[in-house]
Amino acid sequence: MTTDAKPTATPTNADAAIAEREQRVVEFFTAWGESFEAFCDSFALLAEDCVWDQRPIPRLVGPRQAVRFLKLARATLGLVTIDVEILHIASAGEIVHVQRVDRLRRADGSLIVAAPVAGVLEFRGERVIAWREYFDSAEFLIRALATSCVYVARRAAQIARTTAMAAVR
Repeated sequence: MTTDAKPTATPTNADAAIAEREQRVVEFFTAWGESFEAFCDSFALLAEDCVWDQRPIPRLVGPRQAVRFLKLARATLGLVTIDVEILHIASAGEIVHVQRVDRLRRADGSLIVAAPVAGVLEFRGERVIAWREYFDSAEFLIRALATSCVYVARRAAQIARTTAMAAVR
């Protein structure tokens, strides 16, 4: 069977730009799971005046504040990487919507918390100028604090054992 039917839609420059933005977002989130350094470096996607709003966490402006926040999370929670599972991604113009599950991990690979998140990233050119995150903050904080308390208690016990063994020698 042959047909002379032609596709009714052809890709446009706008379609290509949307696909490129979505690819940049996928690469951004993929870097989070590689290493802490790659995680921090990925925030170069943010414009200097980008507002990252993830309530109830205070709003952060620009990549420097974002990386400072990540370093604080590493110091307090032991956060080193986040495995991001992208469930859905969709775009409209300069906006990219991402539904995902974030799995925050420590250096030993242990899970701090897993949380469903919906994010909206707004681009201007090649940079993100606004980023809003929506998640159940109460459940997220309760789980993160619970696993962190256990983590800190285990680390304290390890240090105490090491110190006691050194004192015996």
